[in-house]
Amino acid sequence: MNFKIEKMKSIWKLLPIFGLTFGVLAQDAENLVPNGSFEQVSGKLRRLGGIDAAEGWVSPTGVTADLYSNSSKTPDIQVPQNFYGKEDAHDGGNYAGIVVYSYGDKMPRSYLTTKLSTPMKKGMRYKVTFRASLAELSKYSSNKLAANIHKKPFETNEKVPALIEESHILHPKEMVFNAMYGWEMVCGEYIAEGGERYITIGNFTANDQVKNEKNKKPREVKGSQVIAAYYYIDDIGVFLLGPDEMCDCAYSDEAENVVSTVYQRSVTLTESMTMADKIKGQNVFYASGKYDVTLSGDETLNLIAKWLSENPEATITVTGHSDVDESQSEEFSDISMKRAEYIRSLLVNKNVDVNRVKIADAKNATRAPFASEGDDEQLENAKERRVSFKLN
Repeated sequence: MNFKIEKMKSIWKLLPIFGLTFGVLAQDAENLVPNGSFEQVSGKLRRLGGIDAAEGWVSPTGVTADLYSNSSKTPDIQVPQNFYGKEDAHDGGNYAGIVVYSYGDKMPRSYLTTKLSTPMKKGMRYKVTFRASLAELSKYSSNKLAANIHKKPFETNEKVPALIEESHILHPKEMVFNAMYGWEMVCGEYIAEGGERYITIGNFTANDQVKNEKNKKPREVKGSQVIAAYYYIDDIGVFLLGPDEMCDCAYSDEAENVVSTVYQRSVTLTESMTMADKIKGQNVFYASGKYDVTLSGDETLNLIAKWLSENPEATITVTGHSDVDESQSEEFSDISMKRAEYIRSLLVNKNVDVNRVKIADAKNATRAPFASEGDDEQLENAKERRVSFKLN
């Protein structure tokens, strides 16, 4: 009897240890950024510069960052269409916006800061990740968009041109983010010194060390370009990594997918072909989850714009398609329509009247006519990810 009691006492002594172990394991998968997608908002959004309305988020300088929401009634700060351009949220219905670079520092940079839910532990490894998309009214694009991890808040409320600090998390190739449609990923591993409580997103590098490119404003976008690189920011995360867990950012895999799975096919044009046959033979192809256009795709659009210019009464239908994996994915379920919409905007940019271009969304319902029974799954999917054209 006494043996049983002592045995039970030993078990109860062990239970807190098991509970602690389980708690640590559970925390590994938790995002230490409490409101990483800016979905928790206090009060009503009425104007630009409203990042303080996102719970937990502030601007560390006197230049306030912006908050956009699909629930806002103010056109300037709505999602997807707003003052600086048009973009769907990467996660949820909200995102933030900051100035990352400006020519000659003519526009001061803005930043995003929040407090982590728990302080970082010395020597522990953390995966840090966020998404960025260049706004259409940006005259410039740049690199050096980064995350800085720090113990204390930055001690300034003045409108300083920039915070010059260490860039802890950068894109490994320090690429210039110039894509105006879709979200680029910034991701990396951070080893804690111990006691870090804050994460700030922005550009912490002096202007003369920042690479930049000039951007042409899309024709369909209204408004004047700002002399800056302005980026939408979303889906910010900090995750504790386990002892044997890799910080998998999938950069290399993504690059390989883009190279290996964009299908190409050439169509032989003859003088005997009708305009309807010429247009029907054209397609624009995509990597998985993408709707930007390759150089080959742009050449196809140049041909179609030329034919429409030569036939001013003609109209066409642009149909977006997706592969089976995209159509079943929550993240990419609308990618086929985005492809069609973007193609229409590019044709308008090539002086085609928008009223002459109708769009349709086929998702994965229409098999590519050039698909073959002998295609493997990867090639079949690559053929399905396309935009097709038809003369009305």
